[in-house]
Amino acid sequence: RTPLGPSLEEISVKTMAAQEEKVASPAQTALDKAQALFEKSEFAAAAQAADDGLLNTRLSVLAGCAVLRGKAILAPLLEALEDESKPDPSETDFREAWVMFQLALRFHPENEEAQEEVEKLQAVISELPEEDIKYEANHPEPYDVIIVGAGASGVGTALLLCSLFGLDPERVLLVDRGEVGETFRRWPKEMRFISPSFNSQGWTQSFDLNSVAYGTSPAFTVHQEHPSGAQYATYLQAIAETNELSVKTGTDVTAVNARDGGFDVEVKPAKGGIKTTLKSRYVVWAAGEFQYPREAVLPGAEHCVHNSKVPSWAGLEGDERVIIGGDESGVDA
Repeated sequence: RTPLGPSLEEISVKTMAAQEEKVASPAQTALDKAQALFEKSEFAAAAQAADDGLLNTRLSVLAGCAVLRGKAILAPLLEALEDESKPDPSETDFREAWVMFQLALRFHPENEEAQEEVEKLQAVISELPEEDIKYEANHPEPYDVIIVGAGASGVGTALLLCSLFGLDPERVLLVDRGEVGETFRRWPKEMRFISPSFNSQGWTQSFDLNSVAYGTSPAFTVHQEHPSGAQYATYLQAIAETNELSVKTGTDVTAVNARDGGFDVEVKPAKGGIKTTLKSRYVVWAAGEFQYPREAVLPGAEHCVHNSKVPSWAGLEGDERVIIGGDESGVDA
């Protein structure tokens, strides 16, 4: 502080605070407006006002807007359930509210209101009669999406396409030359995830670092903080089975050909057999890198043993090793 007034540092702090308040103001205004409209039972307008607030980048405000939008969507559905003169909404009708509450938890995992709304919505949905969902394709292809690779990326993608975006699980096909999680099954026996799995949000302020979908956890499924490859494959298999994902295992993809309106995916049994062609509107390549190592990267590389070729470190002969590479597999080795 100088005799003439505040110091430059104090001015800078006040300026930054004012800028933050100015940036947050439009979203907070939208949130306040959405809250007022919601309390007046003007649900459509409340949802729109909350939508406007979602454009802001402050996560706590974004979470608040997502919760408000979810509540505004949910409220008339709950009213319809209580009104005997109106047809009961279906489970599908509640999907958007569910997505909003889950989105709020992604933005701000400690948002208690979002957690309460999720629990309330789960209770409501559990009481609804089982719905016979009818999917209607908007194209002539037998499959909407073929996903090559049934590992973490493949299973996670299939799960999101079906559970979040509403695609028919029978029209989203996972194809793998081995089993679900085959790459992880081929890890060295002693190899573990370096990133820990937590059966809670813990210090990360997020969901399990190794999960492929919100609400799931390898720590819960296999009871390990640092899962092995085989254990992680068990987790992926459980995800695929629980969500009734369509999986074609033991199948090699030999070619993917683009054409007007879709793709032809040529496949054959991994153990040998006749080639067939699968047709799909879209193709997602999720085969990963582990099974395609770059081995000839330097003179003499042929004398090395790549990590992906080691069934178990205990089975290697000799006592001395030089490890080339300092990322996860190198550190683990």
